[in-house]
Amino acid sequence: MHRQCAILIAFALLTFCQFENATGSTKQYLPTSCAEAVHFSGRKPSSGIYQLRAQLPDQGDILFYVYCLLDPNGGEAWTVIQRRQDGSIHFNRNWTEYKNGFGNLNRNFFIGLDKLHALTATKLNELWIQLKDFENVEKNATYESFAIGSEEEKYALIVLGGYSGSAGDSLTGMHDGRKFSTYDQDNSERGVNCAEIYKGGWWFSMDKCLNSQLNGYYKDSSAAIDGKGLIWSSWHGRDTSLKYVHMAIKPKYNSFV
Repeated sequence: MHRQCAILIAFALLTFCQFENATGSTKQYLPTSCAEAVHFSGRKPSSGIYQLRAQLPDQGDILFYVYCLLDPNGGEAWTVIQRRQDGSIHFNRNWTEYKNGFGNLNRNFFIGLDKLHALTATKLNELWIQLKDFENVEKNATYESFAIGSEEEKYALIVLGGYSGSAGDSLTGMHDGRKFSTYDQDNSERGVNCAEIYKGGWWFSMDKCLNSQLNGYYKDSSAAIDGKGLIWSSWHGRDTSLKYVHMAIKPKYNSFV
């Protein structure tokens, strides 16, 4: 099977892949990951907005735009699923907004739980979390596998592999296996509404709500009070808010032809 890809540039980078099988017939389709989109773009690799294709059980193929970020170590590109860089938009959104996604792909955004489920349901993905504090010190956390469930499963964090990195592990043991919660749909089983208290949707735990909350209230300084901010407790505890964060995924294994 022979693959050719072409790219169109408008406000987004569109990579169209064309397959030719043994009989000579062809089929054109959009890539299913940033790793594939950038790899086969036919131009110098660059970060930016690309269009991808994924499949939802009740909707079939869906097409949507994502921000693709080049790997700083020269590996395949990552699909950014969340970014916080300033307080220009709030993340204390309802269930429907988190389901569909919101924000500006070039700035602050959340990709949407439906899309995130579709991207992680059919391929084993890694998770990369990049963090920066208000002294511009950067740390990272990487998990060797990551997937969330469907809406029927309340988008639970059903797969979280081994941790590596410099920021410490603020997900394992507290957030893995937990259902996603928003202020209008509390699935934490905590007895209090963690999403309402901590001002953003997350995979909250029934045990003290959180060790991390990257969708919380954005503060213009590092001061946070008991987890109200952008929190990664294994690095700075629950009383320090972060300046920048992004979360990104990519397939652990690529079968490029």
